[in-house]
Amino acid sequence: MKKWKKGLTILAAFFVVFSLGTTAIADHDDDDDEEYEYYHKDHGEKKGESYKYEEEDDDDEEWEGNQQQQIQVTQQADYWNIWSREPVNNPENTLPVDSPSNVLVIAGNKKTNMYFIPRDGQLLVGGETLANVIDADSTFYPTSKICVLKKGGKELIVKAGSNAAYENRMKTPMPVPAAAYENTVYLPISVAANALGYRVTWDAAKKAIILQAI
Repeated sequence: MKKWKKGLTILAAFFVVFSLGTTAIADHDDDDDEEYEYYHKDHGEKKGESYKYEEEDDDDEEWEGNQQQQIQVTQQADYWNIWSREPVNNPENTLPVDSPSNVLVIAGNKKTNMYFIPRDGQLLVGGETLANVIDADSTFYPTSKICVLKKGGKELIVKAGSNAAYENRMKTPMPVPAAAYENTVYLPISVAANALGYRVTWDAAKKAIILQAI
């Protein structure tokens, strides 16, 4: 009789532990879903507009942590106007401007002044502003501060505060994190232009940034 009761006690304890473990796993999965999914609502609660932006802080820290090592080992040069797609950045890059300024941008037959923000050796530009110059599609989600740029089958997705970009759904490091200013997302012009198929050069004589289709 005592053995029978002891067996029941062990069995009951097993079920309790198993139930707790299952609950913990389920809760963790739910947390991941909430962490990775951002709902884009432009004006209040608008159902149906959702986008998954899988931002992994560990990856960002790993990129940043390996940045110095990458520079020392490979000695890869970094430029403000070329996206290397590597976790490297040279904050000593010489930029066309040293403070937030309007700069002339020429793309084909289009000429326009665009607002740029220099940061840590990179020149940041508003995603929507650049899209207008090169006839690309842009979508800005103010709640999650995500910018989606598309042109000719190419796609770039960036989120303010992160140095991870999704280029054609592939996670790729940017030299510096994107930033939210003036109700839009600013990102390095090298990233935005190169991802959408444009080369970036500086014409000192015209004091203009030239965007040339690659």
